[in-house]
Order: sequence, then structure tokens, then C-alpha cells
Amino acid sequence: MYPKRQVNAPGDNQRTQAKNTMDWQYLEFDCSEDSEGTVCWDALAQPAAGHTPALLHEVAQLLAWASRLGLPGPGPLDEGADWDFDLQVQWQSAHSSHAQPRLPAQAHWHAATHTLDIHPASAPTLGPDARLELSLSLSGTPAFAQAFREHEKAP
Repeated sequence: MYPKRQVNAPGDNQRTQAKNTMDWQYLEFDCSEDSEGTVCWDALAQPAAGHTPALLHEVAQLLAWASRLGLPGPGPLDEGADWDFDLQVQWQSAHSSHAQPRLPAQAHWHAATHTLDIHPASAPTLGPDARLELSLSLSGTPAFAQAFREHEKAP
């Protein structure tokens, strides 16, 4: 019915490697830590429709970095993984009203190929300016948290 959008996160992104950190343009993280040292970063984003590819590229770059880190994950921390994530997406009409129409979407991260799929890739029924609403929770052990903070200058 709707096409699938696939975003690659190539490991040879020269800008990211040269600076050794990402320039966060769309993801702004809040950080929390529990008594066992597990750290969770949460980000919400809903940029204008024209910025959706850049937002998805940012998410793909972050997940690719975590996948290349060499720590076990993604997976449940209580089962031995060092990091995990939860990514929720949906399309929302750009027209303001009390009952803004929404279209559920699904995100799937392919760790082996460092690609992020969003299905449906767009929401034509909501209009050309439909926005992608994205919620990302990234959690990790103290070892992952240290690496994330050092590499990504995360909170």
C-alpha cells in the first residue's frame, strides 16, 4: 500500500569520523540513571516534513555507531546485552487541530547492514506536509554509557 523508506548509515561518513562526534540537529536527549548504573537517554523529535530524511539519518548513524562499538547488543540488558533501544514512529498531519490525524508506522533497524526501515515511508493520506513523530530510548550498562558519553558527548 505505502512504500518503505530505507536509510543507510555508512561507516565512512567523513564528517562524523573527522570530528569523532555527531552534530545532533534533531535528537536532543534527556538522561536518567538508575541505582544499578543503567543509563537511559530519551529523545523526541518531530521536524518539518523536509527534515525527515536528516532525522532518520541521524538515528541510523547513532544505531550504527552503537552496533560497531563491539559491546553485546542491542538486546535486553537483564539478559546480558550492554545496550538496547526502543524506536517508535508515527506520521502526523501538519495541519493544526484538536484531533490531528495520525498514521502508525513501524521502524526496523538492520544491524548487519546499518540500515533503518520506516514503513510506510510517507503518509500521503495526511497531506504532503505530514511530519514524522519519532521517540527514541537508548539504554545501556555503565560500560556503554561511558563509551557513549566519550564518543558522542552525550549527557
